[in-house]
Amino acid sequence: MRRVAVLVLAVVAIAGCKKKETPSNNLTVANKVAIRAVRVYFEAPNMLLSAEPRNLPLPENPAGAIPLVVREMMKGPATPQLMRLFPPDTVVRAAYLLPDGTAFVDLGGQTLTAGWGTGTHVELMAVYSLVQTVTANFPETKRVRLLINGEPAETLAGHVWLGKSLQPKTELVDPAAR
Repeated sequence: MRRVAVLVLAVVAIAGCKKKETPSNNLTVANKVAIRAVRVYFEAPNMLLSAEPRNLPLPENPAGAIPLVVREMMKGPATPQLMRLFPPDTVVRAAYLLPDGTAFVDLGGQTLTAGWGTGTHVELMAVYSLVQTVTANFPETKRVRLLINGEPAETLAGHVWLGKSLQPKTELVDPAAR
């Protein structure tokens, strides 16, 4: 009887040590993440927006992918000729995509919160680099609305009115980058 009890305990102990087979908890698989080619926009020496290609691991769902692409844009260009447009401390707090094609991008960071002291041209190009990056990479996005710290933004630096959703301005994009 004692041998049977020891044998049962041994079997239970060994069974407890085995790795239990469970459904995959791999979020990359669950979210259908794959490397995708995107284009992020920065200002070129000709004072127009130019695309810089990047390959990013992105979820299939645009609502999940938009903030990742915008965060990539905030890192700045890899090409030395292209100009970083947003302050280096800018953070992407969130991004949302509504069924009507409006993307909301919520930015933060000390400079944007305190009041960015930049000129009209840089502010204009920064705003439209974000709009172009989002709309060019996500065809379901028709317009972009900027928020600062979760609130509707009237402006980033006092020059460009952001009181409504913005559509891309192709006249600000280098024809070779379209």
